[in-house]
Amino acid sequence: MPLTHANADGDRLADPAGTVARLRSALEEAAPNAPIAVLVHGFQYSPHDPAHSPHHSLYGLSEAHGWPARLGHGAADAPICLGFGWESRGSIWGAYHRAPRAGRALAELVDLAANLAPERRITLVAHSLGARVALQALPHLAPGAARRAILLAAAEYRHRAEAAADCPAGHAADFLNVTSAQNLPFDLLLEYAFAPTRPGRHAMGRGMGHLPGWSDLRLTCPATRTTLARLGHPVAAPIRRICHGSTYLAPGVFSLYRAALTDASLLPRLNAALPAPTPRRLTANLARLAALALPLGNRTPS
Repeated sequence: MPLTHANADGDRLADPAGTVARLRSALEEAAPNAPIAVLVHGFQYSPHDPAHSPHHSLYGLSEAHGWPARLGHGAADAPICLGFGWESRGSIWGAYHRAPRAGRALAELVDLAANLAPERRITLVAHSLGARVALQALPHLAPGAARRAILLAAAEYRHRAEAAADCPAGHAADFLNVTSAQNLPFDLLLEYAFAPTRPGRHAMGRGMGHLPGWSDLRLTCPATRTTLARLGHPVAAPIRRICHGSTYLAPGVFSLYRAALTDASLLPRLNAALPAPTPRRLTANLARLAALALPLGNRTPS
């Protein structure tokens, strides 16, 4: 599987000529029908700092939990992985507000890839604040440039996700919103620490499936895992109460994500087979947050 990279420079793509050369090389190495997976990291990474670069860790081939390896690096029919780096170190508030600028750079990259390889299916695979970056790219994208977005434990509000996707590129794509009860404390921090004076601003972890083109996948729901196993994608049960990376660390889950890169019918089939969601109760959520007492200054890379 070819692996290449690109970085944001503010709201523009850094080194566009070099990016084009690297991507052309990757396209030449790939199988003719290989899709392109554009990978977008979350909080606490910097492509300019080797000690915190996503290209040396999350997107790296030596990383035990690296995404390219889990998407099948080395297999003849594996996707092209295009790792996108943006500056997300510093405070969580600063990274959240920088995400729209990174989204413009990401849109430039996706349009570039779509122009170089119009026959290949492009999917955004984004975690945490990376999901906000991916969503903010949509208004700047050509319709159809990205066919699908797989959003893992998205650190974004539902109303902002809905607004970002309400554009020609968003209408031309579909969305897999992957959630987990292990990420509940982080969802609650988004709702009650980021916007404590604005009740009703719900996180995407509460679900987006009420919107056309959106599918929710609750990984920690036993009925969901039973359905996934029946569809040929068994996912292991959680072993930790809290894990912000659970939506990509769960054993077996990348089998599903890899299938979603090529199978346009997968999300409609999931929607038809998955159990109906159970709404979260606000009082139960607050009680869990108080019991967990998670510190606001969590510095775990996302």
